[in-house]
Amino acid sequence: MINMNGFERRRKKKMEDILNAAFELFSANGIKSVSIAEIAKKANVSQVSIYNFFENKEDLARQTFFRMMDDLMEDGEILIRSNLPYPEKLKKIVSSSLQSADNLDESFFQSDFVEDPMVQKFLEEYGNNKTIPLLLELVEQGKREGYLDRKLSTESILIYINAINGVLQHNMNKKVRMDLGNLFFYGLFGEKYNTHTH
Repeated sequence: MINMNGFERRRKKKMEDILNAAFELFSANGIKSVSIAEIAKKANVSQVSIYNFFENKEDLARQTFFRMMDDLMEDGEILIRSNLPYPEKLKKIVSSSLQSADNLDESFFQSDFVEDPMVQKFLEEYGNNKTIPLLLELVEQGKREGYLDRKLSTESILIYINAINGVLQHNMNKKVRMDLGNLFFYGLFGEKYNTHTH
């Protein structure tokens, strides 16, 4: 039993090493230009080891992306459930999301990967089950603290979030994606207007 636990721990660490190496390489160079051989070398494992965990490079790319989303969500949950005031949370969320986008190679956003039906399905389910409920918690806080119009209906907010979310799930360059992220949180008036007029 002890040996089995040790084996499982080593197996888990190897998988983590592969995911970390893949994320680093995909982020820097885009998915298409990175080979399994490069990932294996960076993770210090054999190529066979990678195929023991993942069907192919596309599967590895998906799993890497899913894990990145989970990490971002975990940070988001901690932040939104913290005691910070609404404007501070908003600034931190925008800063974090823009930094995440900036860390990814330009070609990542314009790759077939973004249009992959499995990735699209994941993003849709993730949005409905995790991202949107969390954003609604933030919206409620904004209303309570007087930064958002209390008369805004949840239905209207959901339509707005879904509209932006739908646009972000398609190919576009990094600058446009980052601009849309800023517009989503601050609107056309921008950060200064939204955080200094209350």
